[in-house]
Amino acid sequence: MKPLTTMAAGAVALALGYGAADAQNGRATRQDRQDVRQDRRELSRDNRDIRQDRRELAGDRRELNQDVKAGRTAEVRQDRAEIRGDKRELREDVRDKRDDRRDLNRDRRDLRNDQTVKRDRQDVRQDRRELVRDNRDIRQDRRELAGDRRELNQDIRAGRTDEVRQDRRELAGDRRELREDVRDRRDDRRDLRQDQRELAGDERSR
Repeated sequence: MKPLTTMAAGAVALALGYGAADAQNGRATRQDRQDVRQDRRELSRDNRDIRQDRRELAGDRRELNQDVKAGRTAEVRQDRAEIRGDKRELREDVRDKRDDRRDLNRDRRDLRNDQTVKRDRQDVRQDRRELVRDNRDIRQDRRELAGDRRELNQDIRAGRTDEVRQDRRELAGDRRELREDVRDRRDDRRDLRQDQRELAGDERSR
């Protein structure tokens, strides 16, 4: 297989891999959003239940006070039993609310992590595109440098002094552009490694 074909196949495989990862990440993000909405609905129900529990508790306490003042002993015992039940229900609903709030916080973290992973993958893809452009620019620089060297040798052999000076200026410019493009590629490789590390770290923390 020719090198270009190998590179193309690798690019296709990479694109397919990232496409599958993006699809999976998209499903995870949608699921996390559904979980967050469900958690919020459950928290609303918890708050509604807690308000109802407190209203019932307050009502039973008023009845207890009335029965104590009236000396209704049997009703007082019944009122106290109902108050104990009200308090137990209130504690359970408060505990449910605490659990649901913890679930909501966890699902929010999961959603943020999924969105961060998506951004990381976009950064990695952009870095790879920039590296492809860098390599293309470097190949072009080297072709131009080789061409200008050939022209310089021809002008030297032909004794064309003015053209020789011009060729040397162009060679100096070619070398400068090549150095700049090589430096850009080095920076883009560093960015790619950094973004890959961040992506790996964010995927592990999911």
